[in-house]
Amino acid sequence: MIREREPALEKFSVAFQTIISVACFVAAMWLCEQFIKPIGGNMKEYKVVLLLIIPIWSFLLGQFSLGRMVRVKMYSALIVEYITVVFIGIALLMASIVMLDFDTISRVVLLQFSALNFIVLASYKLLFYRIMKKFRGKGYNTRSVLIIADKDSYYFIDRLLGTKDWGYQVYAIMTDSTYIKAKYGKRYTILSAQEDMTDLVDGKSIDEVMYCKSNLNQDEVKSLIYTCAEVGVVFRMQSEFLSVLSLRSQHSYFHQLPFLSFMNTPGNYLALKMKSVLDYLAASFILILISPVMLIITLAIKLDDGGPIFFAQKRVGRNGRRFPCLKFRTMVTNAEALKASLMAQNEQEGPVFKIKKDPRVTRIGHFLRRTSLDELPQFINVLRGEMSIVGPRPPVPAEVTQYERWQRRRLSMKPGITCIWQVSGRNNIPFEQWMKMDMQYIDSWSLKLDLILFLKTFKVMLTGDGQ
Repeated sequence: MIREREPALEKFSVAFQTIISVACFVAAMWLCEQFIKPIGGNMKEYKVVLLLIIPIWSFLLGQFSLGRMVRVKMYSALIVEYITVVFIGIALLMASIVMLDFDTISRVVLLQFSALNFIVLASYKLLFYRIMKKFRGKGYNTRSVLIIADKDSYYFIDRLLGTKDWGYQVYAIMTDSTYIKAKYGKRYTILSAQEDMTDLVDGKSIDEVMYCKSNLNQDEVKSLIYTCAEVGVVFRMQSEFLSVLSLRSQHSYFHQLPFLSFMNTPGNYLALKMKSVLDYLAASFILILISPVMLIITLAIKLDDGGPIFFAQKRVGRNGRRFPCLKFRTMVTNAEALKASLMAQNEQEGPVFKIKKDPRVTRIGHFLRRTSLDELPQFINVLRGEMSIVGPRPPVPAEVTQYERWQRRRLSMKPGITCIWQVSGRNNIPFEQWMKMDMQYIDSWSLKLDLILFLKTFKVMLTGDGQ
């Protein structure tokens, strides 16, 4: 019954949250009208925006699976997902307003709508999630699970049994392992691995089958998948092999022949395109917002030594493409010529050249580096499509020639202004660990991760952790 009900409940939840979002927009209009200023304008334009919310929010809530009755998820992850949905939704809404040439839509209404929408949706989901965890912890809304185990499965079984609010009840454990039998035999039914699986899933109330053997048997797994699929029982597989699949895998066909393709770079085309659109919109908005700051920095650099404002250094971008990376100049004008004489003082491992107290850095340069304000012109690189806001930092060509082969994979994504390394200590991190952080970013990339790193960057700037 639960299996048939959950997809319907997911659709209902998405629809309900979309209705809530529409109500939030109406509430934002009323609040602005009553307490801030009359919104005036063309009400037809507001009605069109109201209608646009329905498909945009329905799509985003569905894409982020925020209609599902989640059993295993951190509260912080849910909050970040709702921040992402509202952020992307508002960006798409504003883009639509610009394309439709609506000039009477109050930005105050949109700002209030975004804040109200996030608070209401996140509160609804967290409250619902909390209530469901309580119910599951007391034995309601549970799923009956059959575990297929071997001697190495105890870690997974202990985790499952120790988390009551996941809502799983063990029907039986199927194993030939004497260790598993001894450990769990007094509390749970132990079945022989030779049991007929067809009879079990047909004749018993089993919602899910969890296969958690350390060594995969291809024929066994294939047989189990078909046996469960025929009667609508969910089949889950936990294995070390899945750590390889999780990098990037895609099921595809070549002339009706099935292939499983592995990629070490993000393969979600729609999400990557969304990243590019958001990069352009965010960079445009940020450049307008920080233009007074950039003007002050420009004057400070000129007054300091009268040299050039910007420093354009050749950097290596995605798949080896070279481009001029822009920065506010923080060093003396002949810094590159002086580099050779300072190589003996290099404090960074590997091919990277870094000195904490670099004598080439100007007075204003020390402040710009500490606050990371020297990176601001790179938003121009983002507008030109050479960089992204979040991504592995672009190296200089000389560094790339010294990379080990596995380190070159960091060039498989468009370079960024900030990344994990930027918000995790920067120069205090050894070179190899820095490279591994970039691999971690590539392997686990998502729009949600980009948003988290973007927000963390502000903390680094405010605390002056840059060097």
